[in-house]
Amino acid sequence: MALYISNTGLDALVVDGTIDEAQLRQWYAEATEVAAQGGFYRTKVLDSGLAIIFRVVDDEIVGVDMHMQGRSIWEAKPLLRVGEQESLSITLLLTSKSERSAFIATLVHAATLDRFDEETLLELQVCAFVQALDIYDSRAAYEEATEREMQIEDKKILPYNFIMSRDESITEEEKKLFAQGESLLLIAAPVIAVEKRSHGFGDSACIVATIGTEMGHLDLIFSESQVPTPLKKGAYVTTRCAISADVLPR
Repeated sequence: MALYISNTGLDALVVDGTIDEAQLRQWYAEATEVAAQGGFYRTKVLDSGLAIIFRVVDDEIVGVDMHMQGRSIWEAKPLLRVGEQESLSITLLLTSKSERSAFIATLVHAATLDRFDEETLLELQVCAFVQALDIYDSRAAYEEATEREMQIEDKKILPYNFIMSRDESITEEEKKLFAQGESLLLIAAPVIAVEKRSHGFGDSACIVATIGTEMGHLDLIFSESQVPTPLKKGAYVTTRCAISADVLPR
């Protein structure tokens, strides 16, 4: 995953065009340590529920992730690894228990698991960091504004880039372009709730919008600057997003 500065409204974390390492060190010192295979995590949770997750190997920080805590819980089974893997992190193509739905997610705290395979049913607390968001008054308004062949099924989670990066009908160059964002998903869904959350770090805040999907509820994380008009409960959205999933003990 990554530090989603624009999604979370943490612009104050950027000083002179670079990440404020002094602030990261302070959060690291305040964080709670969690043991893992091959290293450990240190997790600092802000007032909003946003977790800053430091991945540490041999006492060296090898990566920093973000994840929004919440109540959206999915059950899923791993299918295969997606893209280049990072230390103490893993990105997977997963399927629902019924195997009727598939999605891609990056697992935070992944190395706390002893092991898992295609038969393992994982319980995941999920959120999604928005890369693009289009807002409509209703599903009907979305269908009216979108050509039929371009429409996404209601509540469908579509790993479009992943599929297209393996499409034999397109060129190798086109495949490579889709592969650059193969963990991104397309979703069309109704908005169930919208909440503004303050981080307790200066005046920084983000929006958490809960949508209904075929897997269950999903919290979308974005900032007010990412959308042209305010999002309200009852609206309908299409989004391109990256899912983060926190591993829950069973």
